[in-house]
Amino acid sequence: MNRVVKLCLAGSLALAILGIPALSLGPQTAGAQGCVPSRASPPDPYPGTTAAASDFESGTLDGFAVATSGTGDASVSAGLSRSGNCAAVLHTTTAPGSLARVTVDLTPGATEAYADGWFHIAAEGMAGNNVPYFRFFSGRVRVLDVFRQNISGELVLRTSAPTGFIYTTLRQYVSTVSWHRLVMHVVPNGPGTKIQIWWDGRSVYAGTLNVPATTVDTVQLGSEHDQQMADIYVDDVVVNSRTGTPAPVPGRLPEPKGDPSKRVSDFRGDRAGVVLAYKVTVRLRRLHGGTMPARQAWKLVA
Repeated sequence: MNRVVKLCLAGSLALAILGIPALSLGPQTAGAQGCVPSRASPPDPYPGTTAAASDFESGTLDGFAVATSGTGDASVSAGLSRSGNCAAVLHTTTAPGSLARVTVDLTPGATEAYADGWFHIAAEGMAGNNVPYFRFFSGRVRVLDVFRQNISGELVLRTSAPTGFIYTTLRQYVSTVSWHRLVMHVVPNGPGTKIQIWWDGRSVYAGTLNVPATTVDTVQLGSEHDQQMADIYVDDVVVNSRTGTPAPVPGRLPEPKGDPSKRVSDFRGDRAGVVLAYKVTVRLRRLHGGTMPARQAWKLVA
């Protein structure tokens, strides 16, 4: 059963100042009375079928499949939120078997998907690992995801290609202990897969990549493997998918625009152009792992 939790902000701040990971303590339990269940769910502006739309004010993780083990915990926080009073929180440690994730099933045979959500990383993990945002799967194969690399703070798009992984740095540094919005538009089509990504309302990537899938079936938030240490708060999540003719890439970020203080859909007027990003290809023998390549090179991604 889902437990409703509360983060002790003052304690976390003090620990951060002292250089002690607040993550080792874990979130604290709180009463569900802090949530506002009368609030409407986040609107879904995307073309297709809504797979999930939640601001977690119900005090539950209804609509998401939950998997936890060991010291991992997936619950709802009444102490930290982006809107309303509540948000989901995924807590994992470096203990063996520690795992916490939630997943959303997409339309069977989905050839287009959107994932939209606000993320607040309260505690990052160890060097050489990362904290995940959205991850897209086809079958049991992760075909692409966006994560924040621990310590360096890079925001990275990772795609699975026939020759290994392709890493594209979208932002050189993303701060922790603050809310950020990530929107991903994915059109899987093997070597013609199209992806567009918005970060805090601005288009940071739009291009065509080669992935080993023509459909996607699951979107995941949280740890993919054990010991992927993090405290991740998530709010105002919308996941949508469909079959048929997809929306164009690049394209505008559909309404609603989200936070009006942020610059929205900044894609140079949506004219043909480029988005500047790092890009590197790495050959690997397996499809899982948290390390990043040592060398990176500038590349313009169309």
